[in-house]
Amino acid sequence: MKGWPGKYLQKVWKETVVVEHSPYLRAGQTAQLLKKQGKGVSLKKLSGILPDDNYRRTALMLAKTTKPRFLVGHNPHLTGLVGLLLGLRAGEEGVRFRKAGLMALERLTLPTDGHPYGRWRLLWYVIPD
Repeated sequence: MKGWPGKYLQKVWKETVVVEHSPYLRAGQTAQLLKKQGKGVSLKKLSGILPDDNYRRTALMLAKTTKPRFLVGHNPHLTGLVGLLLGLRAGEEGVRFRKAGLMALERLTLPTDGHPYGRWRLLWYVIPD
């Protein structure tokens, strides 16, 4: 990966040790490409991130995590997940994902009664030309 995304990913890899991906072939291939960018990065198939899976379950999983996560998934799951984490109402589309797009979200707070997934913000979003 050349240019800005590749340079940024080098920083991300310092903290990321696993690229988690859906069981679909194309997601696994994308994860393999990403793995080549980081030394010591491993791959893991992750259930619950298929197109029609419940993105609220994924949000709960992410809310409990303490380390950076790198997910390779699919729409409409990812669109729903990002919207939920960014605090949008159900059905609101905050980000329109394109194939091969990369996005970074940052959790600002841990989960609370008022924010069961924590509070998040969009750091960056890169789409292919």
